[in-house]
Amino acid sequence: MHHYQTSSGPLARSFDRKVFGYVAASLVVLPFLVLYIDGPAKSFVVSVQSDWGLQVATVITTMGYGLADAAIAGTLFVIGLMAGKPREALAGRLGLFAVIISGLFGQLFKHLFCRARPLTEKSGEFFSEFPCLGKGAGFISFPSGHSITAFALAFVLARVYPRYAVLFYGLAVLVALSRVYLAKHFPSDVVAGAVVGILAGWIVCRFVALSPVHGHT
Repeated sequence: MHHYQTSSGPLARSFDRKVFGYVAASLVVLPFLVLYIDGPAKSFVVSVQSDWGLQVATVITTMGYGLADAAIAGTLFVIGLMAGKPREALAGRLGLFAVIISGLFGQLFKHLFCRARPLTEKSGEFFSEFPCLGKGAGFISFPSGHSITAFALAFVLARVYPRYAVLFYGLAVLVALSRVYLAKHFPSDVVAGAVVGILAGWIVCRFVALSPVHGHT
């Protein structure tokens, strides 16, 4: 039998403090990444890309597609309902909410910052072609949408299955790295995406007001 406590419990508060600590640290380093890391990182990535590396990164990056993440969450939800497993049903339900909400946040920020992608003529520029709505994917680099949904789902799954938190976040990190390797995003884009995704996942978990106490699966 699985035990849950309300989000105001001591374990949840400790978890929330860690989340906000990571988010705060990421926000602090973002300006540094934009000013000093993004440009050299793009040049380095382009110089080391290989055919096999691009193929591997392309496969990994599919884990960050919003539809793919929604499908994972939806599958968990259906399994939970059909098999009478409340934890899986909860993970799927929260996961779907997190993917949808994080995706909406992502689109809002993308069209607010209008940053040009690494391989475009105005590479790295913010507010490029602002307002950029309807002007193509080349001007919506910040933040990374794949990173947003990957980390949103990872947060929820780590909250419901804390025993496998390292695995879930590890996969989300791989998705973020794949976006940089494919030269679709700058490092700051994926870091910002991770922040948005984690916050979206936290909002969903707090709204439902349930968090796991034990890591049993």
